[in-house]
Parts: sequence; structure tokens; C-alpha cells
Amino acid sequence: MLEADVKRTAVVVMQLLGKPIPQGPSLATIRDLLAAEVSHPLCKILASTIRSEWRNANAHEDFRWDPVNSTLLLGGQSADLEEVLDAAIRARAICRGFEHGVAVAYAQNASLVVSDAEDSNYVGRDLSIVQAAGEARFPVLDIRRQGSLVRLDVPDITVESLREAFRAILRAAIADPSVERWELRQTSPDRPPLRVDRTGVNAGLQVAEPLWEIADPLPFASLPLLANAMTNAGELAATAASTVLVLAAAHAVGERDRLSPALAHGDPAAKDELVKTARLVSEGARAAARLLKSPADRRLLAFAAVLAGDCHRLRDSPPYELVHEFVPAERTLRRHMPVRLPWVTGLENSAV
Repeated sequence: MLEADVKRTAVVVMQLLGKPIPQGPSLATIRDLLAAEVSHPLCKILASTIRSEWRNANAHEDFRWDPVNSTLLLGGQSADLEEVLDAAIRARAICRGFEHGVAVAYAQNASLVVSDAEDSNYVGRDLSIVQAAGEARFPVLDIRRQGSLVRLDVPDITVESLREAFRAILRAAIADPSVERWELRQTSPDRPPLRVDRTGVNAGLQVAEPLWEIADPLPFASLPLLANAMTNAGELAATAASTVLVLAAAHAVGERDRLSPALAHGDPAAKDELVKTARLVSEGARAAARLLKSPADRRLLAFAAVLAGDCHRLRDSPPYELVHEFVPAERTLRRHMPVRLPWVTGLENSAV
């Protein structure tokens, strides 16, 4: 533990402080360097993990197990196994906390990251994933990698944070295209993980790519990701389609209601924004439909076609008329409520 995590972490800390480090320093040298930095709490904490009395530089020949008393002998002295274990866990936690702090700092200061032309190892790719989630303002508590699967430990997902979760997945997929499957594991053990595979990511990116620079693509790009996640959660295609329909219709109707005051005053910019939003919702629903089996996909395709038809029909209408338009989307919203999201609890009577 001390020769690996603590020593490596201490070297990085000293380098960040701009302190000279000798080549191949011993643990005793590292301890002395840390102890000299009395004004830096992290150095004090790291130094406190180094227990010289437990370490024998001569091949550990004085470390042995006493089978009679069932205890560990360090230099001939009995040692409490629980104390040794607690010290090792504490040292590991301190090092991991430091690594997470560096990842958070990079995520909040993306301009400090210098891209490397060479292929990065998995540590660098993990850092880029955490940074991407930070840019999406979606908290990641831990990251683990198993082959082409990446697991992210995250706080419990809510209706409000679901879109940000999908945003983080898309951003992370851009940062590390080698990942085939994403799994977001929530804090509450009774909540199932949210799983998205490459099929869903590619469909979401196809919707999002033309929009990154001009608009927030997630209200629309999240729809195919949602369809894919519902399928991976074992939901029926009909249930997945209903959930996508609710979120798509809710966004179209919500934008109409938000812009209604400006529309009522004849604002052409509000009309253009609403028509553009409805058209993008239609495209997102169509992308989600391609990931579901019929007849569920036909419901989504029909909704997308009606919404696109409304956009075409209303392009020459005065803005005030749009206050009472998009009635099919409103009916769809009422028909398919309440929404079912297997990763979020307490939705039975809630609105989106």
C-alpha cells in the first residue's frame, strides 16, 4: 500500500507544489519531504499514513505470523490486524480522494487539459469521461471499466436529471469512442442501473451532431437514448414507445406554453423558435422509432409525422395562431400519462 498508492500520490502532490523530487526516492525520503510541507494539509495527511515501525527494508524478514496467538508480529512486536487493515484502507481512501479531486478540477477547468496526439491509456480515457460528465454538469461519484463496458456510480436519477445523464453519456462517448456499453449505477441499491449501448449512443449522436454549436440538442437527442435504455431495462416495446411519446409531446407542448405570451403579441421570433423546436422533436421521435420493434415504432412514426405536418402547415400562419396549435401533441401527452421510467421512483401520479 505505502510503496504503491501513497508513494505515487505523494510524488504527484509534490510535483504540483513545484517541489524538487529526487530520482527513485525511497519511502523515507518521501515521508521527510511531506513532513517538511507543514503548511499543506494534504502533505500532513499523506505523511500520517506512513508507519515506519511497520516497515522493514531488509526483505521483511522480521514480519511473521504467530500461529499460537493468531496475530501478526512486526519486528517481533504483536500488531493488531484490525489496526493494520484500517490504516491500509485509510491510505487507499486518501489517495483515491486526491485522484477524484484532480479529476473534478480538470472537469471544471477544461482549458487546462492538453490533448495528446498519442493514444491514451485507460486512466487518461477515464479522466476524459469524468471531465465530459463535469462539462455536462452531471455528477459522477466513481468510474469502473470492464472491457468495453464503463460503469459510472452516480447520485439517484430524477426526472429533472435524466436529460443531464443522457448528456453526460453522449459527451463521454465522444471523449472515448471505444466504449460499447454505458451503465449508470445509482446510489440507492433498490434502483436499477440505466444502461445505454452503442446503438442508442450512435442514434443520439446522429440527432445531436448538427446542433452542438447552435442549440441544446438533448431535448431531441435524448429520445433515442431513452428508447434504447428502456429496451435494455427489459421494458416492452409498447411501454418504451409510450414513455418516449410522453417526453416528446411534453417538450413540444411545454415550449408552446412557454412562448405563448410572446406568440400572443405577434412575435415572429417566438414563432420561428417554436416551429424549429417542434420539428426537432419530430426528428428525435423518428430516431427513437428506428430502435423499437413494430407496432410500437409505428406509433412514434405517426406522432413524428403529425408533428412535422403541423410545422409545415403553420409556417405561414401569424404567430398568435400558434398559441392554440399542436393539439395532437397535447392529446398524446394526456393519453400516455403517467410516464414510466424504471430508474426513477414515485412517478405514478407525477407530470413531466
